[in-house]
Amino acid sequence: MNLKRAIKNTIIIFLLCSLLHFGYDIFPNFITSIFCPVNESIWEHLKMIFSASLIFSILEKLINNESCFFIKGYLRGMFTIIILLIFYLPIYYSLGEILILTMLILLISILISEIIVQKLSLEKNYKTLDIIGIILILLNFILFTYLSYNPLKIDLFYDHRSKKYGIDTLNQ
Repeated sequence: MNLKRAIKNTIIIFLLCSLLHFGYDIFPNFITSIFCPVNESIWEHLKMIFSASLIFSILEKLINNESCFFIKGYLRGMFTIIILLIFYLPIYYSLGEILILTMLILLISILISEIIVQKLSLEKNYKTLDIIGIILILLNFILFTYLSYNPLKIDLFYDHRSKKYGIDTLNQ
């Protein structure tokens, strides 16, 4: 495991998250609603994390010719989401939203995820794993998109700032 590489990857993914955070606000359309948060709910930010992880994996494939990049992208995104929720939700429900703490938890979650993905050492190109990765990624984006347009009426999908669920046009 290369800690220096994990830290570099973490910073890049974090920066991609930062860019994606404003994607729908700048370009409000169906395509950006698939990859970017459409509101400030926790659910929409999970979509942003997953998208940033996948974009990073694609960049890593193009630059370093990484093997199994689809499954790595899927795992990178899902591990980050799971780790983030484990750390973030108890703090959020006891203290509320504290931006600097949220950013720190996100950075730590990405770093832990990077370390896990590196430990998996998928050096050989397993085509079956990448096919599974593609299927899982597509299913995730279908679910993210569906729930952006048809959010469940639970706190995970609720934007406490706007006091609405899902894409703003659905709440008018």
